[in-house]
Parts: sequence; structure tokens; C-alpha cells
Amino acid sequence: MMPTWKAKRCPRRRSDAGFATVEVLVTVAIVVIVSTISITALGRSDRARLQTEVADIALVLQQARLLAAERGRPVAISYASRTQTLTTPYQSHTLGSRVSSPNDDAELTIRPSGENDGLVLVLVSGDLSREVELDWLTGQVRLVQ
Repeated sequence: MMPTWKAKRCPRRRSDAGFATVEVLVTVAIVVIVSTISITALGRSDRARLQTEVADIALVLQQARLLAAERGRPVAISYASRTQTLTTPYQSHTLGSRVSSPNDDAELTIRPSGENDGLVLVLVSGDLSREVELDWLTGQVRLVQ
């Protein structure tokens, strides 16, 4: 003979038509957390995009300076504002998407000694901006925050 179990019936709650306060608070907290993460991620992507462009421009300028010193002859560099492109005889670099520069067209020559006409290239992404500066006397590339 098998035992028979009788389940106790719990009194059922009457279903209410609204949401409990706790449910609303949890929903609002989730929305705030997701919003904060997405805003932070967007800021990071602008910052990362800008840092990548600054590093690329600095590399192009440093390579032009080294080539002038190695070959013993001047290297011409130009920046075209319309196409947002920095060009040397050996390579060119066009600014990536969502990065721009308010600079006008510029042309300069780096001599084997490092001397040049000087250049300050401003890069902008979102509300962030950075400057890449080519020192006119030494040809050193500096990144200005």
C-alpha cells in the first residue's frame, strides 16, 4: 500500500494589476547601469581612436626625420586639410573616421639636421583633442595633451 500525500494548499494571493515598488526600482537600476556602461564605452572609444591617430601621425613624422638624417637630404612633408592626409615622399596617412583636424594646409621640409619649419597638428575626436608638435629646431615629435 502506497502512502498518499496530500499537498497543503497555500492560499493564493490576489493578483494585483500594478508593479511592486521593488520591481520598478530594479528595472530603473538596470537601465541606469546599462546607460552608464554605454556612455563610458563611447568616451573610451573616442579617446582610444584619438590616441591611435596621434601615435600614427607621430610615427610618420619620426620616420620622415630619420630618413632625412639617414639619407643626408631634406624630406618634404605636406598636410592637406581637404583630405585630412599627412604625406611624405615615402608614405601617407589619412585620418580615420570620427577624427578630424581644424588645421589649414601645411608644407614643410625636414633637413638632415632635424631643422624644419615647425608643425602643430591638432586632432579632434568628439569633445577630446590632442596636438602633435614637430619641434622646428630639433625635429623631435611631442605629444601635447
